[in-house]
Amino acid sequence: MRRRFSPVEITIAVLIAIGLLVSLQTLFIPILVLGIIFLLYKIPPSRWKWNSPARGNAKGKRKSGKFRVINGSKDSEPDDFPKYH
Repeated sequence: MRRRFSPVEITIAVLIAIGLLVSLQTLFIPILVLGIIFLLYKIPPSRWKWNSPARGNAKGKRKSGKFRVINGSKDSEPDDFPKYH
């Protein structure tokens, strides 16, 4: 059997719905901010990057050069302490 709602029940349900809509309207921005924070917590921006085809090394592999020290022309005595240590 199908149950029909009485006019009193419908009126109460409509008033409850209106009350929820009004209270949610005042809480809309805080709920939205908390929802965005929760979304950023669950899906961090580091995972937003689109899967683009990997680019190869455009320059190719580099040859690592030998490390060389260039002697300076400053006269320094071995007994001198450096200005900053």
